[in-house]
Amino acid sequence: MSDVAPFSKDVNPNARVLSDGYVLSNLKQILRVADNNNFGIPACNARSKWIAEAILDAAWEAKSPMIVEIAESEAGYCPMPPARLSDIVHEGIEKRIKKYGYSIPVCLHHDHIQKDVDGCVQRSIDAGFSSVEVDLSKKPLEENIKKCYEVAEKIHPLGISLEVEEGEIGVAAALSDPNIEENIADYYTKTEDAVKLVQAVKPEACAFFVGNGHGVYLKEPHIGIERVKEICDKIRPLDAYGVLHGGTGIQPEMFVKAVEAGARKFNYATALQNIWFKYFPDTLVEAMEKKAKEMDKPFRKVLYLFEDEIAKLDHREAIEEIKEHLIMMFQAAFLCDGKADLYRTK
Repeated sequence: MSDVAPFSKDVNPNARVLSDGYVLSNLKQILRVADNNNFGIPACNARSKWIAEAILDAAWEAKSPMIVEIAESEAGYCPMPPARLSDIVHEGIEKRIKKYGYSIPVCLHHDHIQKDVDGCVQRSIDAGFSSVEVDLSKKPLEENIKKCYEVAEKIHPLGISLEVEEGEIGVAAALSDPNIEENIADYYTKTEDAVKLVQAVKPEACAFFVGNGHGVYLKEPHIGIERVKEICDKIRPLDAYGVLHGGTGIQPEMFVKAVEAGARKFNYATALQNIWFKYFPDTLVEAMEKKAKEMDKPFRKVLYLFEDEIAKLDHREAIEEIKEHLIMMFQAAFLCDGKADLYRTK
């Protein structure tokens, strides 16, 4: 198993070269600097082009490195297939390089690939993504290892990084446990399992379950900081970095503890989406709620049916609030504001 090459046109014909020779970064390039300097990097899901605009605005204004991502499950309903997101992000980066006169390291990541692994990975390659996550945490560990190894062999020579996952985020058994607060540690990812996965696959990042969950928390989450540190300390010598998913609802001070414990990538999506939704007019919300009820789906999963109506809205206030919220999180939670100066982005 070879190490991932730096993401560049030299090794990947789909890598896009922008002004001043700018190219995206992969997770190894972006997280290694974060680890050496003890900060975290948010990975924000661009569930619309307006959210993507706000993410990039925040990164450039605060001079923060950034991971922009979309999950396999989101790509259809947003709709944001890899090719579309790649166009939006690359155009956005080019525009900001010209506007600000400086570059920010950005990683473009396809998150939580679970069902169509081969298809999603290939679409990511074709679209010029610099990173993917293959999430087979619901599968037996050996099956997880086998498929992730196969993907790593395919993408590493192209400079595309790999995130893996051991321990299902928001595991169903934990969510249904009536005594979850007392028993939560029983469901945490086992350090030895995370190490075994990383040793076998040689990924650049590993996500784990330590009391975190996707979406909105119904109760204050109990994050196992000691387990975060345990796992991160064990996988760092293997050239991999810890990932905390399910960021919405975790308080900034808890993020700081996770950063101090060694976590480096932090997925942060629902909070940004919910700010965007706040600015939808009542008539649109009512129509979407009605359709969601008819289809027995969550509200966000009918977005694709209302593309035309959404496109006619003025999103400027939403973009501004998302940007300001992210800048606050850079400063108070991830400690990454101003850290872009530590990178060479050309």
